[in-house]
Amino acid sequence: MNGMIAWMARNGVAANLLMMLLLVAGAVSVQQIPTKVFPEFTLSAVQVEVEYRGASPEEIEDSVIQPIEEAIEAVEGVDAITATAAEGLGIVTAELKEGVSVSRKVDEVQAEVNRITNLPDRAERPQVSEIDNRQRVIELVIYGDVPPASLKEIAYRFEDELAARDAISLVEVAGVRDDEISVEVSKEQLRAYDLSLPEIARLIGQNSVDLPAGGVETRGEDIQLRVEAQNYSRSEFEDIVLVAGEGGAQVRLGDIATVTDGFRDSGLVTRFEGRPAAAVQVFRVGDEQALAVAAEVERYIDEQEDSLPPGVSVMIWQNEANELRSRLSLLIESAVLGAILVIVTLALFLDLRVAFWVSFGIVVSFVGTFAVMGLADLSINQLSLFGFILALGILVDDAVVVGENIYAAREKGASGIDAAVKGTQRVVRPVVFAVLTTMTAFSLLVFLPGTTGKFLYAIPVIVIIALGLSLVESLLILPHHLSGMKEGEPDNPVLRPHGRLRAWFDERLARFRDGPLDKSVRFAVAHYMVVMAGLAGLLAIVAVLFSAGYIKFVFFPQIEGQFVTAELEMPQGTPAPVTLAVADHVRDTGQRVAAQFEEERGNDESEAPPLLEGTYTTIGRLPQSGRGPGGGETPFIQPSVATIRFKLSEPDERDISARRFREKLREEVGDLAGVRSLSYSASLVSVGDPVVAELSADTEEELQRAVERVRAALNEQPGVVEIRDDLSEGQRELELELLPQARNFGLARQDLAQQVRAATFGAEAVRIQRGREEVRVYVRLPEDERDALEDLADYRIRPPDSPASIPFGEVADVEYGSAPSTIDRRDGRRIITVRADVVSGVTTGSDVTEKLRRDVLPTLREDIPSLDWSFGGEQREQGEVVPALLRNLALALFAIYALLAVPLRSYTQPLVILSAVPLGLVGAVFGHLLLGLDLTILSLIGIVGLAGVVVNDALLLVDFMNERRIEGEEIGTAIVEAAKSRWRPILLTSMTTFFGILPLIAAQSVQARFLVPLAASVAFGVLFATFVQMVVVTALAKAHADALVAIKSRLKGKRADEVEVVHAATAGAAS
Repeated sequence: MNGMIAWMARNGVAANLLMMLLLVAGAVSVQQIPTKVFPEFTLSAVQVEVEYRGASPEEIEDSVIQPIEEAIEAVEGVDAITATAAEGLGIVTAELKEGVSVSRKVDEVQAEVNRITNLPDRAERPQVSEIDNRQRVIELVIYGDVPPASLKEIAYRFEDELAARDAISLVEVAGVRDDEISVEVSKEQLRAYDLSLPEIARLIGQNSVDLPAGGVETRGEDIQLRVEAQNYSRSEFEDIVLVAGEGGAQVRLGDIATVTDGFRDSGLVTRFEGRPAAAVQVFRVGDEQALAVAAEVERYIDEQEDSLPPGVSVMIWQNEANELRSRLSLLIESAVLGAILVIVTLALFLDLRVAFWVSFGIVVSFVGTFAVMGLADLSINQLSLFGFILALGILVDDAVVVGENIYAAREKGASGIDAAVKGTQRVVRPVVFAVLTTMTAFSLLVFLPGTTGKFLYAIPVIVIIALGLSLVESLLILPHHLSGMKEGEPDNPVLRPHGRLRAWFDERLARFRDGPLDKSVRFAVAHYMVVMAGLAGLLAIVAVLFSAGYIKFVFFPQIEGQFVTAELEMPQGTPAPVTLAVADHVRDTGQRVAAQFEEERGNDESEAPPLLEGTYTTIGRLPQSGRGPGGGETPFIQPSVATIRFKLSEPDERDISARRFREKLREEVGDLAGVRSLSYSASLVSVGDPVVAELSADTEEELQRAVERVRAALNEQPGVVEIRDDLSEGQRELELELLPQARNFGLARQDLAQQVRAATFGAEAVRIQRGREEVRVYVRLPEDERDALEDLADYRIRPPDSPASIPFGEVADVEYGSAPSTIDRRDGRRIITVRADVVSGVTTGSDVTEKLRRDVLPTLREDIPSLDWSFGGEQREQGEVVPALLRNLALALFAIYALLAVPLRSYTQPLVILSAVPLGLVGAVFGHLLLGLDLTILSLIGIVGLAGVVVNDALLLVDFMNERRIEGEEIGTAIVEAAKSRWRPILLTSMTTFFGILPLIAAQSVQARFLVPLAASVAFGVLFATFVQMVVVTALAKAHADALVAIKSRLKGKRADEVEVVHAATAGAAS
């Protein structure tokens, strides 16, 4: 290493070419790196989805879910299997263990599913895919008081035209129902022509085909034969002949049936501001730039405004590019302010030439980081930019030490090249190991599990890359740039004011060093037991702050966004119009809440945009939580559920937070009669509800009792709101059983099921590909003949090969019951989930869950022995991430210990340096208390990274102390002089770290507030440790030396003063 440093310092061409390589590569790469609001990632899960239209949840559970569970449970690397069965759809999700290749497991799961031979014939082919958090760049809403078919047609036109643009690859239409052709035949017509619904469906299928019919080989050519009789439109289907008489009379489908070319009756309804709507979603794919995609969409909308039909409008409902611009501009502004503060700090401490080249090293390291990001497939997003801010103050530490040492060597009379080479070589060991300790601490954060680990992955990676490049710049580029520095201050009239300011500042530092610092260190050396007791007292204060509740732990912070969402659940079986009426009430209440806030702010903000920009209601679907940003909606369509979204103005353009709007909305809506649950959310990113208890038991009665007891326990806890569960009375169900006498007519259960299914749900006749959609044709009874229980009694069943039909009541018996609308399973058992939210500042999800775990559920198991439980949502994520984080912290401390032990050649002296870590922890906690912040997972991540930062100053101090001892100084004097001589660089490196992060902490923008706990941990941890460790580390260094002397004097039988002389001559040897 020393040879390389010397060669690069003397070879300016090599040093400058290396610098230019980093700058050019980074400048080219930054234009190609995709930009996003948040990172995209897979969720280490494989999903199997099977559509089985018309089947009940229980039927799907038995015939679809369980076979798939059994097939994939043997796949290696599967951690847990969850499943949900709803009407017409079953989904099985295999959650994978950390480190498992998702793409490989997709293939393995697909292979296992393909081996299943007993899935129902009418079930669709299983679709196997990996789950990711693909994010929309922009979402358009097309709305107006026009027929749904018109909105759908316009949406598909938008999709085609947008996808044809060069900057856009993936566009999807959402919020529209599938096309469906419904053939409705009345009971009277069936009896009149001795037809059954399945028979009509068969005839339609036989007369709507497009099949090859072979070919004819002639002498001159081969001619292909084809039967083209595929029907596509209503009129074509109406023309199908069902019955032909001997005299040429024909009965066509249109003669006895009503054919409707419309939409599937799925219960999906979408409304924008109460008007029918359809959505067009545009995604970023591959290396496409989010800003470029959004700009292209905005240009397209401008072009289309005049071409829309009367009464139809389009608006941008969600624009990730706007969020990206505002959030990135905020972080870039914080980074620029931080860089200015760092440069000013460097200029106060260092010669202006040294300060310039050290500052320029930041530019080289950051630009070079973009080059590595391009190779590592990283994106520019809010988290990666925060990594740059976090690294801003840290990465100048090595350059400061190198630059100051070169400057000191030059002041002592060494030539420019000699000063650069020897000054750098003098500190290469502590600099390299100091950077390695920081990189080690952050490297262990790369391996955090779960969604949280993937979401925050970019922060430690960026810090590690920037630190590595900074080390290269400091050792191989900076020495050459400082080798041309002349001795003394430059005689430049422009720079003289800076020289006077720096001299004044140096004088104040020297006074502090020779006064308060000197006295404090001498006191610590003489009374180290008092200092150690003080350290224990600080740690005790931190413990009291936690136990007394002054600082609470909240796993994941709220991330302010533009949207407040209300999730509504009505009783099972509620039709879509009833659900829509309740959703409209919530929407109207939200509009009144916005008006109240507007009235409160009065005329003071007349120029401010309106608080509420729009509302969007979806009947039939709820958002999926726990998938990070872009989680999407559930694939199930249930008419009894609704999502009402309120779009607020940009966060920085309003003084009303989304959380405050949510709380006011909850208060104004209150408890609604007939509503199963109504919950609200306002955070941009969610890892799940704060309280989620998944319960299972052997019987439904036991499970119901358990759910009631858990709900009662949650009700008793202050701060717990929106308690809800998915245990319901179930949807009414008729269980049909074939009577014994039905056998006499040749009827089997399958005949009964097929004909009753045809009457109510429909018998599928044929599928046709019409444009982009596969359209299904169903034959069923008219709606007014299948909307009451009495209609079934009047229905007639036709036995096989018989022209006569038999009344339903003569062949089947009916029993009334109930069935769940959805069934959730985990690892092969049915579960019922109890969920709740908490009021911030009153309690936390961790506290409530711990109460359930410790007191409620064990007591409940004494009454219900078969009860089993697990915790999901935020607590499951916390249960994975926090233990892993603590484990990584322990590994980081050991790795740092090892990195310190090697250069110090000591087993015990690194423990003195590691005493800075608890000081950083104390500073981080005090910083949270000062700023009024809750401790979050981001705070803990900051503390882990902090462990690698705070030891660097202690390493410099101990390294210089060892040098002085080798030179023969007495231990106490060596400690005091080392502290005084290293005070300046220690203070400088700490100030650059603090000021580099300070602008983000002080920023008033709510959009980046969730990053403040991490920034506060590092900034205040470093600041506090800087001053306190000058006392604590020096005290422990003296205690360590005295302990070694005492041990050696006892082992060798020598007096303490003799051992001290020997030890002083061999300082740094194994101890």
